[in-house]
Amino acid sequence: MNDESLTKDNPCLILTPSRTLPDASKSSTLSAVYAALFVAPGFYLPFFPVFLASLGFSPEAIGIAIGIPMGVRLLANPVAGILSDRWGRPRRFLAVLGLGAAFAFALMAAFPGMGAVLLLVALATLFWGPAFPLTDAFGVRLARERGVDYGRARLWGSVSFIGANIALGAALEVLPPASVVWLIAGSLVLFAASVQMLPRLDTPSAASAAAPPRVSARVLLAVFAAALVQSSHAALYTFGSVHWKASGISSSFIGFLWGAGVAAEVVVFYFATVMLKRFSPIGLILLGGVSSIVRFMLTALDPPQALLVPLMMMHAFTFTATFLGMVAIAGESGGEGAQGRAQAFSSTAVAIAMLVATFAAGPLYAQYGAYAFFGSSLIAAFGCVLAVLAWVQPQSAGVGGKTVEPS
Repeated sequence: MNDESLTKDNPCLILTPSRTLPDASKSSTLSAVYAALFVAPGFYLPFFPVFLASLGFSPEAIGIAIGIPMGVRLLANPVAGILSDRWGRPRRFLAVLGLGAAFAFALMAAFPGMGAVLLLVALATLFWGPAFPLTDAFGVRLARERGVDYGRARLWGSVSFIGANIALGAALEVLPPASVVWLIAGSLVLFAASVQMLPRLDTPSAASAAAPPRVSARVLLAVFAAALVQSSHAALYTFGSVHWKASGISSSFIGFLWGAGVAAEVVVFYFATVMLKRFSPIGLILLGGVSSIVRFMLTALDPPQALLVPLMMMHAFTFTATFLGMVAIAGESGGEGAQGRAQAFSSTAVAIAMLVATFAAGPLYAQYGAYAFFGSSLIAAFGCVLAVLAWVQPQSAGVGGKTVEPS
């Protein structure tokens, strides 16, 4: 049985090492790229609001600044996916994205006015947002063509995210708040430099670069299922810490809870190759959906602190398993020259669902408190329904099931 027939039987193999022996240097380079890429959000998510507050932004203005990227990514990701595939030089394209975002963040320190910062946030997102799905697209190619272990490379993104949280939290005891944007900019320059060390891959033909991803009902249902499961986390991301703090849980323990969730995520990424061989992409999405139903139903019951730890560690399945399934199903639909578009469009579906769920979470939490997490379970349940519908769809050899070289 050859590699092509193996991939037809199990599309998950697009994310697992090929029969070609992996080159350790290529695996290490992809790990370094992910580590550099995720340092920036490790700085941004907890501490960018601190920088904005230091400029005198009101809570409402901070909310607008944090919300702008959600909308910008809806346009930026699919457009960047098209441009990357058409250009056919993903390393250079990723470097341009990193440098463009770094320049925008650095300008925020030079132009601290509210209008300028809000405009620069949008500009930074145009470059920064697509870097994540397009790096995944490159990782898919390396897994398929060069034998790189995608999961064990991707886990270093989660590790660096945790490290950045801890390091900058300590550093801000002595550094001024403006250092946040400079450090974000520096990490993005490092990302741009690291992608140049990735191996050069074959440039797809002009015809394949112009061809759209092969999208079947099965692929669409699976991507929408993954988007719903991922968006079921919106209430937790937005109000989890707020609710726990109001319940009397200490800030240090809340920080530990989030760290436990990311640590569990790292473990699943480490064993991603095993999971991708044992589960289909839709099976992983369904696993994430069922886990989300359980996790958020229990969270809605306001459990004691001791139970919150295993509930947060369920992030390993609710987020990571769903993410792996989504990347795999997108890779399955991407032809020789459409891998960037496939990953970008799937991330856009998640962004849309997350945006809607985040807006819905506010009034639900204001009205019902912790019971709003029952709504999260309901969203995940809808995702499971779509995953089951995708599961029973035939896999046409002419659409998603055809073995193609990712681009």
